[in-house]
Amino acid sequence: MTELSREELLAQIETLSRQLAEINEEKTDLEIMVENVTEHATYLENRISEKNEQMESYIQQVKQLTDAAAAVENNSFEPIKLKQVAARNDELGHLARVFTQMVQTIKTREQELATAKDQLEAVLNAVPGAISWINADGLYLGVNRYLAENCQLSPDDFIGKEVGFQAQNSAFANFIRQFLASTQEYDSQVVETRVNDTVRYYLMAAQKYQQGSATVSVGIDVTQRQLAEEALQIAEEKYRSIFENALEGIFQSSPDGRYISVNPAMARIYGYESPEQMMAEVTEISTQIYVDPDQREEFQNLMAEYDEVKHSVSQVYRQDGSIIWVKENTRAVRDRYGNVIYYEGIIEDVTQRKQEEEALKRQLQELRIEIDQQKRAREVAEITQADYFQDLQAEVANIDLDAFWED
Repeated sequence: MTELSREELLAQIETLSRQLAEINEEKTDLEIMVENVTEHATYLENRISEKNEQMESYIQQVKQLTDAAAAVENNSFEPIKLKQVAARNDELGHLARVFTQMVQTIKTREQELATAKDQLEAVLNAVPGAISWINADGLYLGVNRYLAENCQLSPDDFIGKEVGFQAQNSAFANFIRQFLASTQEYDSQVVETRVNDTVRYYLMAAQKYQQGSATVSVGIDVTQRQLAEEALQIAEEKYRSIFENALEGIFQSSPDGRYISVNPAMARIYGYESPEQMMAEVTEISTQIYVDPDQREEFQNLMAEYDEVKHSVSQVYRQDGSIIWVKENTRAVRDRYGNVIYYEGIIEDVTQRKQEEEALKRQLQELRIEIDQQKRAREVAEITQADYFQDLQAEVANIDLDAFWED
């Protein structure tokens, strides 16, 4: 091994010292770097921990929001549980606020709907008529209390049942089936049904809704009106038969002096070929009918005071101008305000009776004259047969008339 000189050795020592210094400097830099990395790592760990806590809180609050949505479904939602979430200034907080407001709005609407439903149900149950809801397949969706009680069932007994499941309601079922099969949106009809073994008549009205997928029907009991209409029809037929076939004249006339209606007998009495001819030709009763025109005015005055005229006998003109006697019984028909609508009455031709009365009067007059003559003759006979008259007659016979006149 070659020995180094002192100079070479010093040079190597200097080189090694310089390298050692560089190594120490690098070590210091490395320590500083390690310290900086350690600080940054600690900062990152703290940031990650903070972010994890924020994420955990975020996830927890998201879960609160999803739990709130589930609570809405089972009607147990409490807005206070989202108060912390709603306080956030991010999108989650906005979502929580919108969700809470939406739920509160829905709750308000549900309460209003429930109140309206209760009110509607109370009204429908108070209606004195049969109300039902029926789907397009003819199945009951519901009925009101009136209909259920009249069928001696509960409202729930109808739901899902086919219209007509009760045999006594076949007329109603046929009406509904025809209506459902038609394109009509509305229809009505009077149907006959049985309620508690009693025949009743209902005016049924049906209306489609929900684009024709369902129908509501309302039935009002019109039994009394139906029976009244039938009785009225029978009465009208009887009146028409009497009107057409009566021997007496029957009429209705207006206050202004025209005939509103006359029956065939009336036309015959006045010499017209038909009621239509008489109503067409007689335009002023006071002058065309009454021989004394003032009698019409007197008739109207009596009507205004008494509302009727009985056994009024008048001379009237027939269509050919001849005069007959008629007896009239008439009453005034007024509206609810008391105004005269028309007069109606019965006319009887009493010409023959009047003629017989006149003949009887003449006979009575002649008989009275004859009786008076006989009475006078009898009175004369009684006078001449009296003792006083006989004595007087004897005295007169004994008088010397010549001597009497000379004296």
